[in-house]
Amino acid sequence: MKKMAFFKKMIAVTSVVALGLSIVPAMSNADAAAKPKLSRTKLSIKVGGKATLKVKGSKIKSVKWKSSKSKVAAVKKSGSKAAKVTAKKSGKAVIKATVKYGSKKKTLKCNVTVKPVKPDVTTTPVITPTPAITANVNNQTPAPQPTQPTVTAAPTGEPAPGEPTPIPELDMNNLAVANYPTIFSDVPDCDFIRVGGTYYMVSTTMNLCPGAPIMKSTDLVHWEIVNYVYDTLFDDDANNLENNKNVYTNGSWAAAIRYYEGKYYVIFNSNGYGFFVFTTDDVENGSWDSYFIKASFHDPALIFDEGSMYVIYGGSTLQEIELVDSEDGSTGEVRRVGNSKELFKKSADKWGLWEGVHAYKVGEYYYLLIIASPSSGWFRTEVCYRSKKLADSTPEDWEEQVVYSGSTYEYGTGLAQGGIVDTVYGDWYGILFQDHDAIGRIPSIVAVNWDYTDDAGNNYKDWPIMGTYDDNGNFHASKADAPMKIRLNDSGKSNYIVGDDDFTYSAGEKLKLVWQWNHNPDNDNWSVTENPGYYRIRNGRTCNNIWYARNSLTQRTVGPEFTSETAIITSGMKPGDYAGLVAVGSDYGMVGVKCDDSGKRYIFQGSGACEKKTPENTINENATAEEITGDTPVYLKVEYKFNTGKTRADKANFFYSLDGESWTKIGKELSMRFDTGTTFMGARTWLTNYATKEAGGYVDFDYYKQH
Repeated sequence: MKKMAFFKKMIAVTSVVALGLSIVPAMSNADAAAKPKLSRTKLSIKVGGKATLKVKGSKIKSVKWKSSKSKVAAVKKSGSKAAKVTAKKSGKAVIKATVKYGSKKKTLKCNVTVKPVKPDVTTTPVITPTPAITANVNNQTPAPQPTQPTVTAAPTGEPAPGEPTPIPELDMNNLAVANYPTIFSDVPDCDFIRVGGTYYMVSTTMNLCPGAPIMKSTDLVHWEIVNYVYDTLFDDDANNLENNKNVYTNGSWAAAIRYYEGKYYVIFNSNGYGFFVFTTDDVENGSWDSYFIKASFHDPALIFDEGSMYVIYGGSTLQEIELVDSEDGSTGEVRRVGNSKELFKKSADKWGLWEGVHAYKVGEYYYLLIIASPSSGWFRTEVCYRSKKLADSTPEDWEEQVVYSGSTYEYGTGLAQGGIVDTVYGDWYGILFQDHDAIGRIPSIVAVNWDYTDDAGNNYKDWPIMGTYDDNGNFHASKADAPMKIRLNDSGKSNYIVGDDDFTYSAGEKLKLVWQWNHNPDNDNWSVTENPGYYRIRNGRTCNNIWYARNSLTQRTVGPEFTSETAIITSGMKPGDYAGLVAVGSDYGMVGVKCDDSGKRYIFQGSGACEKKTPENTINENATAEEITGDTPVYLKVEYKFNTGKTRADKANFFYSLDGESWTKIGKELSMRFDTGTTFMGARTWLTNYATKEAGGYVDFDYYKQH
């Protein structure tokens, strides 16, 4: 009986399955055509060879490519549905294409076998550094160096994009000239690359957003902001200045930039949050894909070696990483590959501060450039470590050499923390930064000599010794004297890191790249189109001081003297509102308009200490002037002086006008300092409006002008 019951049950199940199959419609020709397929599922290729894979099918929205072993077969996108596979070394790998089509997703695979080439096939030679010549040099610049007709690699070994192009003729009558400092503004922790004949630089911007600016140059002297890596990092109380929280002195720290196999990479640590890697194939105009890991890689360097991606942090700790795309296209994941490894230790009896590593492969050596300070006393010093091995090196493989220990001619603080880069003509330069009190940490360019011999006859072959050349062409290590001609054609451009704005924008147009917000903007409470031609800040909530004011727009200042000017319309203010122009350093000074409890508006000047962590503090009102009625515009101005030499006294003074021509000084002079505990940035000008009693008030900024 049990056996009969079993057979009846099986018959019933079989009937149901058969019925289900009978009612499933056959796949239509349209469905079959939409289903994606790879142009090939197997590929055999020799080392050094290249092949193209394509995804076929309709309704395809996106394709993401990945190699299981990029050291064997690397893959990069070359079209909306195509990718190029490059054979690196013999072995096997799987190329995966994750395809979104319609509302579906599918992963396609191609098995790749890379075969070795025959022994008589030559490979691409390693690029070696061109030593700088120390004799027969005129005009304070190294003599021409013998170079190949084209340059195909940046100093980190990455190929320049596209086909080789002719090297432009060097015009000796139009060379770029570097002064000291080269950029008299806050551009800290700078890192840079050359791709073809163009240089790109990235730097620290802390809590500001958009963040991690991409700066561009063709002559290493004149730089312009062309993009930012991200708009905002995190949407939380601290980044939004809510609930008495903030990310001052945090945010993006010590960004590094590299170019590898058609992609640009920017990495940085965000203190208290984790480590980011951003990638794009269009560094000037493109958007960036982001990858994140909740781990701390302090002051990281990025280097690619034999298909592997490494982060070096904390001075000399090496960690291999890989990037994993998210399925929904949001932030991807940074994954550790294996364990971290300390390449070598600092000499504790020799060095105190020791960080800010920059990593390179030049010729047969790996170079790590580190900022250090002698344990005997603070002085910025650039130290270099080199080895012929990287991942498999031992501490004994690494050699140490000081490559710069000096200052600039006009300031006594040390010059260090930065990197090196070559030119299409075979010359090499370094860019290091210097603590310059209130204006911040400012960069200067130095020459690099790979074959320096000192007065005692000691030769430093294959070390990037840094310094300057005098009028007779003699190289002086650890000195930066102005001016120095750079063996690159002057671009004819000015620096674009600050700029004027009349706030004339069309709907949806982004603000000028010179602007950055203090923390995340409150996008519901600012506009440049609500009152066309004006920047309007509407108070969406109350706070007690500028440190917690939303929608403050900021720009750098530039030394040695700088003026910020604006005009505001204040008829929309409410009792308890403060609005105007703010000079921000360790402390702050403000000139603007306040609205008292009765609703009357007065011109005032005030100041505050670095009390960002005590949000209940209010501004100290130093002086009050005319009452303002109606739509009367009030013109405001801050004049900065960043002194050099022995005085080293940095000041800001405040002015107002009712006609924009006759100016009246008001209030107290502000003594400005650099403070790592306040903003950890150089002096900036803010356009600010905040409410201490009730939300809803607004002001309109007519323009911003700097000179």
